[in-house]
Amino acid sequence: KLKGRWALINVWRNIKDTPVKKLPLALCEGPSVPLEDIVTFEIHYSDRVGENYFARKSSEHRWFYFPEMTTHEAILLKVWDSRGAAFADHPAAAGGGGGAAAGAGGERSDLVPATFSLHSAFEDPSSLPDAEDRESVEVRTVVFY
Repeated sequence: KLKGRWALINVWRNIKDTPVKKLPLALCEGPSVPLEDIVTFEIHYSDRVGENYFARKSSEHRWFYFPEMTTHEAILLKVWDSRGAAFADHPAAAGGGGGAAAGAGGERSDLVPATFSLHSAFEDPSSLPDAEDRESVEVRTVVFY
């Protein structure tokens, strides 16, 4: 049995000689996504059933991206954290929780440690219609700490 904390960290990188001009990768700021916005879905493999997450659309989500990434740049994405029990055990993650409640000081009480990073390629409206297709690689690593 593993002792201590571990995480799955993906490394995303452009592998084309030219900067990314089409379908760049965007990242969502974790605290901008309340747990009731997260939807769990099952992925059925031949030997097991896994799960993944996506977020319901909200104008409250804060998305960021790095325009024109080159081969000399990379993004690290946390895709799972062993401290994810706080997320998995939260009533909203299981479908039974209520809205984002505020504490006495106005702080949100539905926030848990970031278990994963919501991320997606997106159609950048500033991209030219004839922009070259993006070529990228994403490698999964396991980090123990």
